[in-house]
Amino acid sequence: MSRNLVEIIRRHHELGAPTALEVLKAAVADHGELTDEDRRDAAARSGLPEAAVHGVSTFYDDLLAPRGERHIRVCTGTACFAATADAHVDELRDALGCDLGERSADGSVSLAETVCLGYCHSAPAVREGEVVDAGPSVVERVLAGAIRPAREPPPRSALDGPALLAFGHDWAGLSRAIATLTPEELLDVVKRAEVRGRGGAGFPAGLKWEFARDADGERKFIVANGDEGDPGSYIDKLLMEERPELLLEGMALAGYAVGADHGFVLTRSEYPRSKPALEWAVAVARRAGLLGASVLGSDFAFDVTIVEGAGSYVVGEETALLACLQGLRGTVSARPPFPAQRGLHGLPTVVNNVETLCNIPLVAREGAERYGQLSPGPTSGTKLICFNERFERPGVYEVCFGTSTRELCEGLAGGLRDGQQIKALQIGGPLGGILPASLLDTPFDFDDLAAVGCMLGHGGIVAFDETTDMRALATHLLRFGATESCGKCFPCRIGLRRAHEMFVADEDVDRERLEALLETLELGSLCAHGSGMPAPIRSLLEHFPDELGIA
Repeated sequence: MSRNLVEIIRRHHELGAPTALEVLKAAVADHGELTDEDRRDAAARSGLPEAAVHGVSTFYDDLLAPRGERHIRVCTGTACFAATADAHVDELRDALGCDLGERSADGSVSLAETVCLGYCHSAPAVREGEVVDAGPSVVERVLAGAIRPAREPPPRSALDGPALLAFGHDWAGLSRAIATLTPEELLDVVKRAEVRGRGGAGFPAGLKWEFARDADGERKFIVANGDEGDPGSYIDKLLMEERPELLLEGMALAGYAVGADHGFVLTRSEYPRSKPALEWAVAVARRAGLLGASVLGSDFAFDVTIVEGAGSYVVGEETALLACLQGLRGTVSARPPFPAQRGLHGLPTVVNNVETLCNIPLVAREGAERYGQLSPGPTSGTKLICFNERFERPGVYEVCFGTSTRELCEGLAGGLRDGQQIKALQIGGPLGGILPASLLDTPFDFDDLAAVGCMLGHGGIVAFDETTDMRALATHLLRFGATESCGKCFPCRIGLRRAHEMFVADEDVDRERLEALLETLELGSLCAHGSGMPAPIRSLLEHFPDELGIA
């Protein structure tokens, strides 16, 4: 089916009408698995052909695994791997008598894999229904039928005065912008503030907004990428669930600057609390006149719709995310055109990460100069970071850019638990390089981390202690990469599986063959998933060659 036809169907589909993905998700929740009748129903209600709906039904994790009376989802993310080396997964397999993706013969229980539940601070984590439990005894509680909500550590700020983590919210940035600034002036303030994207690439937010504002289109949209799928990161989860008003204000400000009248937030189904928290905040804002047909009594209209995904890491990529929002398979599209020119329903769309948008109210309220003074280095603003449970004091922290990684890990987070020493860190998710302990003095900033083969990414910091088997880590990362590939391009779809096979085999890895494969992934992949996965493998080759079994 042509992309143009799908866009026309979805563009003229009633805004509140269900997408095919939403109909399919409801069917799985109702009776545990999909039938052909469910697919026909989804096609009829969404306006999509049955062939397109079949493609959707075979793509997302939440639609694939059959569900028993008890549906257990076990996290296999990198933080959980660092905590148990996947022992918690094996324990559940053995005790439940189910492999991942299976349902017991009597239908009483099913076991599924999920990455990641956002409880990296208390790993390992398991979900049953809408409850996420985590910690060293979580498997015992699951088997006893005594699962309970895991506690979450309160966020902390290393700044004298918290910015993103400040309590209380009065929408002062939006009030000031509407009262004193034209859309063009607000856009200029954001550009002068040099707000860099917090989702990984660090692209200037103001420049992206300008592209969308200048693009031709009958309508424009703002999309918040809440699909924070990087294992080890739970920053956006905190913001969506504990500071949802900050995100909504940032989206409204983006809409004002760009000329958009509607926004969408795509949340992760792995974060069951995020969508309800945001929907509650949207309802409160509408009642207060902060969202809707006349924002703060002005002629500016802006509203927000919250949509939940269905389990796919690649949907964090902006073109795949837009496909998911339309209820389609979350596969990547070639760029250009970029979403700012041709995005949701083929119309100009700004796609920003949640944390990026949460920075905008401060810029609008206090100005570009004040925002630039928050960190002493070249990068403006502050950064939220988070630590996995290997640390003495895990959780989310607000820090200045340029702080040494050693100070963050050994000072703020208190070093590793139980007297363990840091062997290496992975910063910024599975596409980030591995930083050995010898490079802990590297400043925590975009360019400094890139200079040592790493990336800032979302800001998640996963520590590995001296007991970590680095070949097992490489195998874990490549399995994740291969499993989560959207399959659109063959270098990623085939290449990551071949790389994983090399490491899982009981023999030495042929370095020359591996290097050729990594180069093919970097040069031939359609998006950052395939081209970025070689980074951690190259880091391991550089810093831990003797542990990888390289021939």
